[in-house]
Amino acid sequence: MKTNFKSPGFTLIELLVVISVIGFLASIILVSLNSARAKARDARIIADFKQINNALDLFYDKNNRMPNNYNPGFGACNGGGYFEQSMQELVNDGFISRVPVPPPGGNEYCYYNYGNAYPGALLVTDLESVPDTTTGIPPSCRPWGAGVNWCDQTSNKYYCICHTY
Repeated sequence: MKTNFKSPGFTLIELLVVISVIGFLASIILVSLNSARAKARDARIIADFKQINNALDLFYDKNNRMPNNYNPGFGACNGGGYFEQSMQELVNDGFISRVPVPPPGGNEYCYYNYGNAYPGALLVTDLESVPDTTTGIPPSCRPWGAGVNWCDQTSNKYYCICHTY
């Protein structure tokens, strides 16, 4: 007597096809997610710089000077305490509620104060998701010619806000 027995499960080939399709879709989603995260970090950085720039305007109107650069001759960058000291002056005067901190995975924030010389006070960071540019995305400034340093007119991703006195 011959019985016709068929298992109710899937074949190995069917399982492998489904697993490979799921893996392919997951890789596409992860790539898109990383791009979205970089764009979100850039948006936060731009918002932070706009807030700092507005606070610098108010600070200058009140004190007739910009916050000190606590790392003279170099940039006051976060992580070493110098940026935090400079921005604390804005907090102490009530123009911002806290010292801005770059988003996790983002680049450092730097503050330079050139006094009355051009470009005055300068905020600098790198953006991730924007294309390289020689002029920067608005309202970014590029005060120096190509090959000088950051914020020059070389094609790069620097985001610089000049705040002339």
